[in-house]
Amino acid sequence: MGYTPPDNPEAYRFAVDYRKLNAITKYPRYLLSLIDDLIMNISHTGIMSALDLRSGYFQMAVNPSDIVKTAFVTKHGTYAFRRMPFGLSRVAPNFQKAIDIIFTPVIGKFANVYMDDVIISSASFTQHVKHLKEVFPLLHEEGLTLNKDKCKFGCEELKYLGLIFNKGGD
Repeated sequence: MGYTPPDNPEAYRFAVDYRKLNAITKYPRYLLSLIDDLIMNISHTGIMSALDLRSGYFQMAVNPSDIVKTAFVTKHGTYAFRRMPFGLSRVAPNFQKAIDIIFTPVIGKFANVYMDDVIISSASFTQHVKHLKEVFPLLHEEGLTLNKDKCKFGCEELKYLGLIFNKGGD
């Protein structure tokens, strides 16, 4: 039921084997952001920030009528998730759709979102501060929190989705 990252055996990521449930679940059709579109939107900007949503899926509530479907049994009892768990086939598209809805006012203007990673790109530092001031209330209104250790602010070069972005587009 658990996963041990090889580089940090104390950082467990709990997961349940939902293969039987996934086999009978209708998979929602929702397109993730295309990496090529993100690259085009981010390239050649002066100042960038990357925001990482802390434990992305776990910040989204499970529909109350679906909580019972997430139940699992351990030697200590039966439990169910109230937040979106890893392993369910519907989680990724539903999460992306929710994030896209939350960030609708800024996506494509100066923000790009891919799952739990948000990048904000601006032409100048002054404009960047203004953009951050538009994004933070969106997070706050939905009760979303950031992983401060993974966030980067006001960078001229930034690694995002495994790619390096900078003003020169190199």
